[in-house]
Amino acid sequence: MSGRQLAALAGWHFTKVSKIEHGRSMPSAADIELWCFHCGAENQIADLTAATRGIEKMYIELKRLLRTGTARYQQELLDEEIRTRHFRIFDPAVIPGALQTPGYATVRLSEFADMVGIPADVPATVAVRMERAKLLLSGERLFHVVLGEHALRAALAGRDVMEGQLHHLLEISRLPRLRLGILPTLARHYMTFCGFWIFDDREAQIETYSAAVRITQPREIAMYAKVFEHYSRRAVYGQQARDLISQAIADLVKNLSQATLSNLVDPRWLFPYPRELARQRSVAVTEGLRARWRA
Repeated sequence: MSGRQLAALAGWHFTKVSKIEHGRSMPSAADIELWCFHCGAENQIADLTAATRGIEKMYIELKRLLRTGTARYQQELLDEEIRTRHFRIFDPAVIPGALQTPGYATVRLSEFADMVGIPADVPATVAVRMERAKLLLSGERLFHVVLGEHALRAALAGRDVMEGQLHHLLEISRLPRLRLGILPTLARHYMTFCGFWIFDDREAQIETYSAAVRITQPREIAMYAKVFEHYSRRAVYGQQARDLISQAIADLVKNLSQATLSNLVDPRWLFPYPRELARQRSVAVTEGLRARWRA
């Protein structure tokens, strides 16, 4: 079917099809419905409508974030999460917002604001993020979170902040409505492209350096659900997960202790200089010769 034939069937001006095809005009939900109807593709209406809404929402979201700052954006995320009953969250390298301590959140949000050059209303933003974290305790929502082991060890904050964050993970790992999995570094798994959130079955979300991308196409959400299932089956849970967190804490403290020791102890107390070592050997040889002469 040609564009002119489609336009005639839909009752449109003959140029409308060309404008939509070349991206010069955005189709409405009614346009998509008519297009699919006359092409015998009614099964594509839901996906195409969601795709159109998703594109518009993504660009509006980015502009709003840059214009009004991060606190407003965090509030919008909170409003979205309040509507959600089942969260599936995967992140290979960063502790996600719902599990963050105020210290870890402050570092993350401060660095993000500096990196992208948006208004740095960090205290207000952290306060809203902590409201999001309280949803873990609401008793109304289920959180299934899978973290890469790298997230436990990446130096994304100072040692004190990281240690506090890891202890927090240990504490909340026993919450009845949180299922926390750790994907071991050596576990065989799909290549990781990015972290993502799935809100019920209605939306998936990923964050890039410049935008938060919201995905509402059913088939795309299904893809993210499949990937999440893959990672979750290869993660460890319960005491095994807590053992990995505890080991990360122990290694962090060990490295801190070694660094502190190197700052406080003069290495000459532990390892003599070569000249001093040579003198000691010379004394030992001389004493040995004297002992032989006396014998």
